[in-house]
Amino acid sequence: MFSLLKKKSQALPTIDFSNIAVDFHAHWLPAVDDGCQTIEESITILTELKHRGYKKVYVSPHIMGERYTNTKHELTARFEDFKNSQLVVDLNLELGLTAEYLLDEKFEDQIKSNNFLTLGNDHLLIETSMNYDFPFVNDYIFELQKLGYKLILAHPERYRYIYQEKNCIDLYLRLIDMGVELQLNLFSLVGLFGAESQKMAERLIEHGAYTYVSSDIHHPQQIKYFIELQNSVFLNTLILSNKLSNQLFL
Repeated sequence: MFSLLKKKSQALPTIDFSNIAVDFHAHWLPAVDDGCQTIEESITILTELKHRGYKKVYVSPHIMGERYTNTKHELTARFEDFKNSQLVVDLNLELGLTAEYLLDEKFEDQIKSNNFLTLGNDHLLIETSMNYDFPFVNDYIFELQKLGYKLILAHPERYRYIYQEKNCIDLYLRLIDMGVELQLNLFSLVGLFGAESQKMAERLIEHGAYTYVSSDIHHPQQIKYFIELQNSVFLNTLILSNKLSNQLFL
């Protein structure tokens, strides 16, 4: 009984997000996808990220088929205009631009043009369908690697077509063996995407599968999840593992 009470009374860790340093998956550039729609919303999110100790934050607008037909040229122009706004200048936070690419039927055109918004010189943030294991995904991965890109798979814990398989851990580890690095969504750890995704995120942390972690924040209403994360044992474990490479993109 005494040991049980002692365990309950022990203080949980308080997460120091400055140890992560870089958030490279987020949707705060106004009116380009399903993220922020106004500069005021964007400033609210960026202020929170700065408050949490992040040293550099990227925006990663969706580029996906016919739904979000953003181009590198268009997004770069929108981003530069945003950065030059006095509200953003006054925030005094280092910003960066990349994109989140959906490996869908239209992605072949992206490979042909080979004009990507990368992280650093050669890292590319990709995602797949949440529900279906399309056969062309492996071909795309192979082609991108042939072109010299290092691939980061966004939020693998959310892919239902993987985590519902009995051998799901083997499937994730196979992706890593293929040279694909995995990026955890922070808010998966507090159940934003459902209990199954949360459990999968926890299991992947236990298996040392993640190389990166980012917020994937879309709206100011999601800021509350940072508070819920403050005492996350799993996030603390991941940070203390020294496996995270977010600082590569400072």
